[in-house]
Amino acid sequence: MPVMSLTSFFNGVSTAYLAMNACRLLSQRGRTRLRVLLGAIFAYWALATAKDLVSLMPGSYTPALLDLIQMADGWSAVTLACLLFELTMPGWVTWRRVAMLALPFMAFTAAYAAWPSHAMATAYLAFLAFFGATALRIGYAKAEVYTAYLYRNYSSIERMDISWLRKIYVAGFAYMLFWVVITVVRHPVLDSMIYLAGIAFWQLVLHYCEDLQPVVPEPDDADVAAAASTDLRDYPFAGLLESVVEGEALYLDPKLSLAQLAKRLGTNRTYISQYFNNVKNTTFYDYVNALRINKKSLPMMREHPEYAFDYVARQSGFNSLSTFHRAFRKYTGTTPGGFMGDDAATQDACGECARPDGMG
Repeated sequence: MPVMSLTSFFNGVSTAYLAMNACRLLSQRGRTRLRVLLGAIFAYWALATAKDLVSLMPGSYTPALLDLIQMADGWSAVTLACLLFELTMPGWVTWRRVAMLALPFMAFTAAYAAWPSHAMATAYLAFLAFFGATALRIGYAKAEVYTAYLYRNYSSIERMDISWLRKIYVAGFAYMLFWVVITVVRHPVLDSMIYLAGIAFWQLVLHYCEDLQPVVPEPDDADVAAAASTDLRDYPFAGLLESVVEGEALYLDPKLSLAQLAKRLGTNRTYISQYFNNVKNTTFYDYVNALRINKKSLPMMREHPEYAFDYVARQSGFNSLSTFHRAFRKYTGTTPGGFMGDDAATQDACGECARPDGMG
């Protein structure tokens, strides 16, 4: 199969993949804001990929046309930045903000239209590198802020957690680096590979993002934030909080949130968050999950070693077995399987010690 024909084939496969996912995401009932954004991005990338067919026509693979395609492809960086910012700052994407992000791309496109040259295309490539690095720095910092908010306010974050985002960073960086290489080398075989790399990248994004349910962070109460204190006397609910959460076994509710606890105690959400941070030196997430392990999981596993771990996890208030495993290892220093083995060995040893002659 000729090189151009092979490249055209992979272009068609990539375009079809992007278009079908765009239609699926945008036509779903009860679709979330994030799915709508993903659907719009997939639709844009489908069109952007389809336009490359122009360069694959006989006699069209020329430096001038490839520079023009490079200018158009650069706009895809806006969609990647929008996705990154929406993931780390839920609710961030608005038409006004997208327009602000697109302004420098408009300026470069207008400049290239007025003075079309390879030098202008190269300058544009340098700008894209700067834009991408800046977006990654902002996204990384905002991801830490967002994750800290989740740990302060929720006891279960399975469908909110974005700790996997570093994998998207690595995959996205590798994809963009490959794209830069292609714009410099300019060979149809590499074009085929970038289409396959694009499918792999977006499939990874779908894997992590499609069922994600991000939450828009609520602002902290300014008056309470200014009154942060480490003095136990400044928190009148101290003691009562522990009595309510542990005595009423609220920690077994997988949907327990800081807002619910604040309402139960008749106080401010930010106030309780400061209490955990300044007095107990922990977060709401860690406090509740430690209780789930120590007060429910461990006693249940000792009393009923025959229980499956997924059952223990559900009964302890965990939404998933993977979260249970992570929490168990964090608070006990071992895995559930390792604990059961060690606990059985300890009980056997103690049983032998209890027998004067070492025999039953």
